[in-house]
Amino acid sequence: MNTRQPLPQTPEPPGPPESPEFDHLLHCVPDVDSAVRAYTRAGLPAHANPPCRGYRNGAWRLDVRYVETFTVEDRAEFDASPYGKAMVPWMPRIDALLAAGGGGLNFAIHVADVAATTERLRAQGHTVELHTFASEGAPVSFAEAVLTGDGVPSWAPFFITYTPDRDTIFREYRAATTRRGPYDLAGFVIETPDPAAAAAWLSRVTGIPVGEPGTVVPLPGAHGHFTEGPADAITALLLSDGGTLAVPEIAGLGLRPGETAVPADANP
Repeated sequence: MNTRQPLPQTPEPPGPPESPEFDHLLHCVPDVDSAVRAYTRAGLPAHANPPCRGYRNGAWRLDVRYVETFTVEDRAEFDASPYGKAMVPWMPRIDALLAAGGGGLNFAIHVADVAATTERLRAQGHTVELHTFASEGAPVSFAEAVLTGDGVPSWAPFFITYTPDRDTIFREYRAATTRRGPYDLAGFVIETPDPAAAAAWLSRVTGIPVGEPGTVVPLPGAHGHFTEGPADAITALLLSDGGTLAVPEIAGLGLRPGETAVPADANP
């Protein structure tokens, strides 16, 4: 029996006020090195980063967009870190995914002004935590707005703004080493008991109108596709341009063919 509470209602969106675009998707995996090898074998060239404060990640980077593979290697060190403290609301889901062998956690939406997004969401009645991450001497910082509280689905997006802007970050620090491979990220699949209601909820929190057939939110850079099922989770990446997919799944996250999404630099 599904005991999930109905998604909280918010006013209909007036339009996307903060230029929302897909930024990245979080894929929780038991072992980052193994996941990176699997992504690369699948035609999605990925890399692994060194551990940082108990957290380890890697990525398949396309451009300013990416899919982040991550795990928690040292729980005590991670829990004491700024990242661990900010991710407390997500930890029950992360623990469940790690125990299950991995899977999609949630996704980030880039916005022009995360403080403005926070105020808009709070005005709609949402509880929002705003976190800023900046290290002394580091050239990049970012702020995230995280929806919390009853009724927020585990796959719910968080919102992010970078300093400097993400195009500058990509051009100066990422472009020279980025290898997208043959595929593009067209979107992702969220399996949920009521796809139409979930799509409407995501539309309200992003300001992006639901597209046809009423279960797709055309987020620039990667569309969110909702399908009926019990998981209430992100279940697959939708990939385009690269031809036949050789690998159907990586650490609990499916790979499926999909049509190319609206480019990340285009707004509806």
